[in-house]
Parts: sequence; C-alpha cells; structure tokens
Amino acid sequence: MSLRACCLLLCLLLPGLACAADVQRTWRAVLFDGRKVGHALSEREVLADGAVRIAEIMDLQIQREGVSIAMRSLEQTVESADGEPLSFRAEIRTAGQTLRYLGERRKGRRFEVRIEGVGDARKQTLQLPARALFFEGQRRALLAGVRGESRLIAIDAFVPSQLAVVPLETSFKGRRRVELMQDEAELIEIEQLVRYPDGPMQVHAFVDETFDARRIRMDLAGMQVELLACDEACARGPNQALDFLDRLVIDSPRALSPEELRAPLRLVIRIDDTDARPAETGHQNIRSTSDGYELTIDPRRARADAAVPSLYREASAWVQSDSVLLRDLAHRATEGAQDDRERMQRAEAFVRSYVFGKNLSVGYASALEVATTRQGDCTEHALLLAAIARASGIPARVATGLAYVPRFGEREHVFVPHAWTEAHVDGRWQGYDAALSGFDAGHIALAVGDGDPVRYFAGVALLGRLQVLAVEAAP
Repeated sequence: MSLRACCLLLCLLLPGLACAADVQRTWRAVLFDGRKVGHALSEREVLADGAVRIAEIMDLQIQREGVSIAMRSLEQTVESADGEPLSFRAEIRTAGQTLRYLGERRKGRRFEVRIEGVGDARKQTLQLPARALFFEGQRRALLAGVRGESRLIAIDAFVPSQLAVVPLETSFKGRRRVELMQDEAELIEIEQLVRYPDGPMQVHAFVDETFDARRIRMDLAGMQVELLACDEACARGPNQALDFLDRLVIDSPRALSPEELRAPLRLVIRIDDTDARPAETGHQNIRSTSDGYELTIDPRRARADAAVPSLYREASAWVQSDSVLLRDLAHRATEGAQDDRERMQRAEAFVRSYVFGKNLSVGYASALEVATTRQGDCTEHALLLAAIARASGIPARVATGLAYVPRFGEREHVFVPHAWTEAHVDGRWQGYDAALSGFDAGHIALAVGDGDPVRYFAGVALLGRLQVLAVEAAP
C-alpha cells in the first residue's frame, strides 16, 4: 500500500476549519482499526490583507513486514478575502525524500506550477476550471448545509497534490451526540461521496457549526480509518505498531506451480461492497459472473490495442523520463537492442539489477528518486521501468493489483499487493515485472495509470474487499 496515496486521500476529505481571527488549529489523532498510527493538523489563518490560508498536515507511521515507515504530507491553499484562488502548495515526504508542488496565480485562473523533486525541478501551466474551489471556498459552500439551507451540496474540490479537481457530494443528516477522544459533543452528521475517476470513496463524519470536522470515519483497503479531534498532546501521543501490508495479503485457493503461471489461468474473484471492477489490460480479460468476476490472464499473448493516451508517452512529476539521468539510464539499459520488444526485455533486466536496495522502507518514490537512491520495492521498480521505457520512446503505464508468490513472511501460497509495468510494444499493452522474475498469469490487475500515487491507490483500495475464490488452467 502506498502511504503517500493514503495521506493524500485523507488530507482531501474534509478541508474545513473553524472561523477565527489569526490562526485556528484543530488536532486529530489518526486510527487504523483502532490503533493510533499518527496525527493530523488543520490550520486556518486570516492574513493581514484578509486573505485566508488553510493547511492540512498529516503524519503517519506504519509498518510493512516489520519495517517502520514515516510519512508526512501537506496540502495548502491561499484565497483572497473575496474568495479568489491565489496560490497552493503540496508536499509529500517519505524516506527522507520530498516531492513539492508550488502554484502561483498568473492571470485569471491560470497558475504557474513549479514541481520540485530529488535533483529535479520543472514548471507547467495549470488552468483552473471556473467552478473549482480551494479549501476556504469549499468550507464556505458547505456552511449552507450547516445552516440547514440545503441537505445536499455538490462542489468541485481542487486537490493541490493531484493538480486536479474532484467532484465532492456532501449530505447533511442532522444533529447527534457523538463521543470523541477526550469528551463528547452534539455535532452535525454528514456523509461525503468523493468521486475519483477510478471509483467513488465514501466518508462519514461529524462537524460543528463552522464545518470543523471533529470525527471522520471511512473504510480504506479493508480497514476502518478514523480521525478524532483532541488536543495536541493527545494527537501527538505514542503510536501503536500496525503491519499495514499483512492486512492486504490474500490467500490463494491452492498452490500454483511455475509451469502453471507461465500458461493462461482463469480466476474467479469477488469484490464486496463496491461497483468498481478490475482493470482490462492487454493480458487480462474480464467477465461478470454471479459470484463476482471471471478473469482470464494470458501471459503469453496480449490483445491488439492501438489506443495510447498522451500521458503514457510524456514525462510527469512521478515518471521524469525527460531528465538527463533517466535518459542516460535508458541508453545504458537498451543499448544494442534491435526493436522495442528487445528494448523492454533489456530494460526489465536492467532495473531488476539496478535497484539493489530491495526493501519496504521507501513508501512510494518517483522514478528519479529511485534512479538516485537505487532503493525500493515493487512500485519503485515499476516507476523506474516506465520512465526508462518512455525515455526510449516506448509508451508505458503502471498496473496495480496483486501477484501470486509461493511465500510471503510466514504465509504460503498468497497474492500480495503489487505493481508492475505495461509497455505498448507491437501494438499491444504487454506486461513487464522487474521486481519479480517477470510477468506471469499470477498478476491480477485492478487499476492502471500513469504512475501517480492516487491512481495507484485506486487499485490498492479494493484489496481489503477482494477474495480469490478459484484458480484453474484456462483453455
């Protein structure tokens, strides 16, 4: 599970703060399945010229196979006194690496965005839609529900860390007495539906008259996540150990041999409490059944697909294929190859040996971070291979889902959360896996994207609801 994606999602949910002069702060303890794993801080500051700065900060500490990972994220927007967006900032920090987005308004709703990562800085222009609201604008719009003027409010919420706008629907349910970490209060019950491109996310919360969230609850990858308002000492108190990855490992109905994994397989899976479907890929075909979904995964053959969106060709904040370092690695990895198929085979082998620090402590690093540190797990292998492919002129994307392994820790014959690379070769999206021994029929794709952690999260979010019911050889 990407901790960066987790932080970004949680910071989006309720960007509301109490109205007050100067700076108002709300501290919250963050609990996963009842265990305290971090804290969150909301700040609202009225500046000297009447502009309003709102910041959402989150610190998490979670274990993956006994490895402790610290993660920090910041989302901040500044708006004028009359509600005009002025600037925004987002920072994501893990394993000592920081990715930063800095946006400044230039004219109208056009922003110049500076993206800073490890040894890399780039600029791009962002045109903000007319209906898109920064954090203070969102809070003001939602106050109509607090005042009882509307029971359903739909807004377009700008998310700085995604450089994107997400539809957000909020339903107001009435007042209830609610227990908090240190006391109890009468609060307004709300439900929010966050309409991500890959499927909706539901949030249940209780807010006060200023739309300051005092209690937030949601399901995340099969776990119940809660944010509870309390004082700073409570919020920053000791965390409890929670092995996040172990919660997402799924038992296989039976052992699978290397020979079976090299041939086509048919799997029956069930995903509870969601309409989201697994991803269609070059190797994976999907059919709905009464039990859930029947997947046919053929590692030897991919179906023809001429569709190649531009984002799978271009450099991005997470796949910096235009950087000098990554272009150099691409040249080293593919030198002497005669065609794209051979380039990808050589690049896959190159990344497998280049990332020598194969560990779970990174969280989610960009391709350039991996190229610099040579550390990481499956996501880092997938992003680096995608960047090398794009730098070599081959469209590439990142698939998220599950991969079969014969052993994981103390467990045998399981499907584990995984990410790998798909490259468009010979008119087909074909799978490559530099973290394992290559792509095979044990790879279940739940989502595909350009490498952004939020797209990655769309697949991981399904894991806690998924079961593999049957596996058999496909004809």
